[in-house]
Amino acid sequence: MRSALVFSPHPDDESLGCGGTIIKKRSLGARVKLVHMTDGSAANHANLISSQELKAIRMLESVRAAAILGIDSPDIHMLEFPDSRLSKFVAEAVSKVADILRAEQPEEVFLPSSREPSRHSDHRATTYVVLEALRLVQRSVRVREYPIWFWHHWPWVPLWQNAGSGLGTRAVAKNSLEAWFGARAFTEFRHSVYIGDVLERKRAALSEHKSQMERIISDSRWMTLGDIASGQFLDCFNQDYEYFRCYGYNVETSSHSQLNTYR
Repeated sequence: MRSALVFSPHPDDESLGCGGTIIKKRSLGARVKLVHMTDGSAANHANLISSQELKAIRMLESVRAAAILGIDSPDIHMLEFPDSRLSKFVAEAVSKVADILRAEQPEEVFLPSSREPSRHSDHRATTYVVLEALRLVQRSVRVREYPIWFWHHWPWVPLWQNAGSGLGTRAVAKNSLEAWFGARAFTEFRHSVYIGDVLERKRAALSEHKSQMERIISDSRWMTLGDIASGQFLDCFNQDYEYFRCYGYNVETSSHSQLNTYR
């Protein structure tokens, strides 16, 4: 029942990482609002479509997906920082997020995992920005970190991959080492939410992100989430549970030097 702000690096991360939890919170009447940090204009298939057209598509998809999750369009903040370049706009992002925190006064925030692979810079930058904004506005909250690209390692996906764009064997091997070949999942994400009873609604929300779930252009180079690791990556988000790293963020005990580890 805690009021919550869900921070999503790109349109679709909220549905993937905590869509089921959002549905359950909203069904209980909890106030949940969504913040998209970037505009989604630099997805893997951006070379097949203009960035402005892709941005417009993904923004519309995010509104449709949010409606299924139980979030109305007035409760969506779209900050529209350039996709893949959030780390270049940290100061401005912190200021905007701080304004949202002051206005919304959430009891709980959802963030990407601080254990996301380093190449997914928007995810890591989102976590840094929000924690820094919390420090700036002097607000203590309950934090739930949700993993997305953390799952892109063995044993959740095969070690040997043919995919390019940083999704091949080398990336999986590096991620596997950083995640202690799966062991880190059990030490980091010790909280779970059962979503089996709302899983079909979560899948319906995901399906609204059509540019990520389908080839909206008939070209084999248009990569979908289902193409990654032969579908095993997407399978991680089609389970009966969503997993989180949970902790209380206390402004009195969290220092700026600690926050820099997330950047």
